[in-house]
Amino acid sequence: MKTTVTLKINYLLVPAMVVLFGAVLVVVRQIADRTAFEETNQTARLIMAAAQATFDYTVEQVNPSLTAKYDFLVQSVSAYAATETIGRMQHQFHDYRYHVAALNPTNKRDLADAWEKNAILTLARDGAPAEVSEVRDLPNGRFALIAIPIRVTNGECLTCHSVAEAAPRTMIDAYGRENGFGWKLNEVVAAQVVAVPMSVAQERADLLFRGVMYMLGATFVALLVVANAAIYLVVTRRVRPLTRVADIVSKGHLETATPGLTGTDELAELGRAFERMRISLGLAMKTGSQAGAGWPLRAATLDRLKATLAADLGPMASVLVDQASAGAASRQQFKERLLASGPDRERLQQQLTRFDFDT
Repeated sequence: MKTTVTLKINYLLVPAMVVLFGAVLVVVRQIADRTAFEETNQTARLIMAAAQATFDYTVEQVNPSLTAKYDFLVQSVSAYAATETIGRMQHQFHDYRYHVAALNPTNKRDLADAWEKNAILTLARDGAPAEVSEVRDLPNGRFALIAIPIRVTNGECLTCHSVAEAAPRTMIDAYGRENGFGWKLNEVVAAQVVAVPMSVAQERADLLFRGVMYMLGATFVALLVVANAAIYLVVTRRVRPLTRVADIVSKGHLETATPGLTGTDELAELGRAFERMRISLGLAMKTGSQAGAGWPLRAATLDRLKATLAADLGPMASVLVDQASAGAASRQQFKERLLASGPDRERLQQQLTRFDFDT
């Protein structure tokens, strides 16, 4: 099987482009996944901020107003208010979750699950972080979870949560005497937990990744096509005629002219150099076949002429002088033959005019 220059270049170009394509996709995949995670995390923090705002509003404004008139109303409890407020969002965003989780809650719906219990214990330790966050694979998908502590910083909270005897009668009637007591000042008793599904952001990240993948694939294919077209136009199309002529000349047909290669690049120089070589070879073969023909000029004069012309013609000067002198009957005929065979007639004419044949 014939292996062309274009094919050899493609053997190198295609694997290099495939490796580059794969490397770019790996980087884009990582960026897309990171963006999805940061977007999900940001959404979780927005929900947490909304819940905390409800917490603060209830503690600062709602609770004082209600406790001034009523013994106990569940609506005055900040955790209840935040749960109810954010819970209404779940009617529209079903997979989003907000939970006030406690180890010993008054309302059993606030009881912490295993992960939330570990998060509360972590947040309660000395030197604990300001929050606990984790990405978890749950039965209904992958979620980003954030938990921040709820600490008893207001002594008024202990009115309801120190001992059952001190709690309001309406609270005992609503929730009983068994749960939600024994809290202490500055103790972390619960945590606000937000869970946001990563599926929404991940779908957008996957869409971005596929778009970049298709765009890069089309770009690499286009580059490959352009590269092959450039190789054909600049190299292959210009080298093929030169190759055919070289093959013909190598078989003895020296009269076949080299196709003209215009320009100043390396291929054009190669074509002109090959044409000079073809002419020199033809002259050398003719000179050899006409060896022995006499010429009245002295050999020393011919040698000086060769040396003079060599500055412009190079080694071809010797061949041209010998070919022109072979069989010439006069000096004028010699000059005419030399001018007819030289590549630059005007330049050669100037050299011959200045040359002194009689010395």
